[in-house]
Amino acid sequence: MTVDHSTDNGLLCLGGGTGIAPIKALVEDVARHGRRRPVQVFYGARRDHDLYDIDTMLRMQQSHPWLSVRPVVDEGPTGDLCGQLPEAVSQYGPWHSYDAYLSGPAAMVRCGVDTLRGIGIPSHRIRHDSIEELVGARN
Repeated sequence: MTVDHSTDNGLLCLGGGTGIAPIKALVEDVARHGRRRPVQVFYGARRDHDLYDIDTMLRMQQSHPWLSVRPVVDEGPTGDLCGQLPEAVSQYGPWHSYDAYLSGPAAMVRCGVDTLRGIGIPSHRIRHDSIEELVGARN
């Protein structure tokens, strides 16, 4: 996954668990590149304490007015959203002017791609880790 710097589209990023690391790298790339495009990060985990490196993401949000970070947890309340990550994303939007990036567990990526297609993001604007590689890494 790499950022397409030839477009002004916003970035809609879904990171699950430690999948937030590649998402963080995308945000850092946008910051280094100098183009101030809207970047919306939805960061999902089972519980609040599973939000790996959330403090770094929130500090980045404070430094960059074009960045929004929304934690989403499956179990228990959090400062923002509760429930499954893809469904939380569909509550916001519209996303028609965004390119989507997904990184995390294979099931989250699959569900996320289906959800994003369902809310109108074309497949060619959805980028994600290889699901085959994710499944192979677990086995």
